[in-house]
Amino acid sequence: MKEASHWGRKLALCGFSAMLVSVVLAAPTAAQASLLKPLAVTFTFDDAVTDQLTGQELLEQHGMVGTFYVNSSFVGQSGYMTRAQLDELETNGHEIGGHTVSHQDLTTLVSAEQNRQICADRNQLLSWGYSATSFAYPFANFDNDIKVVAQNCGYNTARAVGDLWNATDCTDCPAAETVPPLDAYAVRTPDDVTTATTLAQLKESVVRAEIVGGWLPFNLHHLCATNCPAESISPAVFEDFLDWLQPRVLIGTTVKTVHQVVGGTVQAAVTPTAPAPPGDPGVNTVRNPSLETVSPYDANLPDCWNSAGYGTNTVTQTRVTDAHTGTYASRIEVTARTDGDAKLIPRFDLGHCSIQVAQGRTYQVSAWYKSDVSVFFTMYQRNEVGQWSYWTQSPRLAAQGSWTQASWVTPAPPTAAVAISFGLTIDSVGTLTTDDYGFADHPLGPAPDGVNALVNPSLETNGTDGFPHCWTGTGYGANTPVWTRVTDAAHGSYAQKLELTSRTDGDAKLIPGWDAGNCAPLVSPGKTLTLSVSYKGTQPTFFTVYRQDTSGNWSWWTQSPAFAASAAYTTGSWTTPAVPAGTRAVTFGLTLDAVGEVTTDNYSLVSNS
Repeated sequence: MKEASHWGRKLALCGFSAMLVSVVLAAPTAAQASLLKPLAVTFTFDDAVTDQLTGQELLEQHGMVGTFYVNSSFVGQSGYMTRAQLDELETNGHEIGGHTVSHQDLTTLVSAEQNRQICADRNQLLSWGYSATSFAYPFANFDNDIKVVAQNCGYNTARAVGDLWNATDCTDCPAAETVPPLDAYAVRTPDDVTTATTLAQLKESVVRAEIVGGWLPFNLHHLCATNCPAESISPAVFEDFLDWLQPRVLIGTTVKTVHQVVGGTVQAAVTPTAPAPPGDPGVNTVRNPSLETVSPYDANLPDCWNSAGYGTNTVTQTRVTDAHTGTYASRIEVTARTDGDAKLIPRFDLGHCSIQVAQGRTYQVSAWYKSDVSVFFTMYQRNEVGQWSYWTQSPRLAAQGSWTQASWVTPAPPTAAVAISFGLTIDSVGTLTTDDYGFADHPLGPAPDGVNALVNPSLETNGTDGFPHCWTGTGYGANTPVWTRVTDAAHGSYAQKLELTSRTDGDAKLIPGWDAGNCAPLVSPGKTLTLSVSYKGTQPTFFTVYRQDTSGNWSWWTQSPAFAASAAYTTGSWTTPAVPAGTRAVTFGLTLDAVGEVTTDNYSLVSNS
């Protein structure tokens, strides 16, 4: 705290009475103010953004304190205060209040989600050592039911915005809030302080309130000098205001926190309403999965879903009747793009729309889609504090001219994850239409004995990199492989042709991708595997088999005897030795290691009892 903490300037005792006279005469109507009608001025700051630390410094230079309303999940994120900075605020006499977990518009949420946003936020602040008796509604949006939620979560007061005198649009409003407030869960203020608010208007609000006495809370967001958000006050104007306000203590005007004005005990933490638990294996836990129910707040969005994305691009999200099932689907059109992507995702909330998950499980995400460009699943995770972040994404899926189901099994969620959101993502100029989403606990394990464990075994579904979906070309050494998707198929419409046009050493083969649990099958140690493929080619070939250990490392395992060249399709089949201990998954391919060609189709991997 600077030397001039309470007065801003050192005052000689002999000048005290002269200053009192000058202060009283400085304001035209201040003579009507009285120590019998004291006024408490409160500076409240929403969101705990880092530029408010300038406000903290200026307040402390003037011996004043403020109330800082915090969204607990934003603490420590870029642009927001850290725990250490909040601790310093508390230590220096400022008040830490609640502002919901993630600054959702409470009027757009169901009651259980309102409860989680308010109660979980307060509980987190209490756990960090802050008293958390005061609350502010995000966007100042609330109704009577939300007021009850704030009270039931343990707050002594909740701040609204507006309904006190304002020079631009509320000239007939009361000049001050009463003490105690007329409604403790709808505390009135002048309108938000913005870049358009002048020093003269701030002073006039105080002078008018001094006439009646009571309480004058101001609501601020940013302290910013240049290129500022609309809800900003410049540090210079704020400092000038504090310089003017500080000596008015002589006529009964003091600066206090919300809690200092309202009082009340610190109530115990209140357990929030629990979200639905993680679903049972195979049960789709997506809310409004077929997108049939429209959002009550946006006619272009399904209820419980939001548009999302990042980067520099032009995106249109619409609700369309070109549906896979039911009446409605969702369409994203990217008409211009420099970078970034777009997707439709379940809302980032605390459990009504987002999906609870359990540790040590894997989950199958799915959606039906049509697109004229490749797409992929993007996964997001939420921790217990309510912070959302990117998690992972699936391999790319090829463009599809007719409705096609995309499906992918996730890895186990990160250790800190308690909930997931996901979306089928478009990241190039084009159109994506989606419907019938799914998210289900996937009992990750080997396929039953006798069942073909391969995905896309007949190579009918095309991928995005020149290979069938869930398959890739691999090999080693100095050679030139050429891969071609052909219609000369043994089964269905398509097969894959491999030609080695030159070779010094090494080989090439088509294998299920290195993606255990999705493309490369999981297996049981100790069991044998029967591999088969339909093929024709100009050179002898053989199976090469790779294994993944429980640490996720892939390595060569074994290979079959050679299969003879064949001008017409024939079947190559071989049973492996017992799967080694410590093996999690396998992949395999029919291998060409000489100049020539081989065409393959209709693969199979079956575990034997």
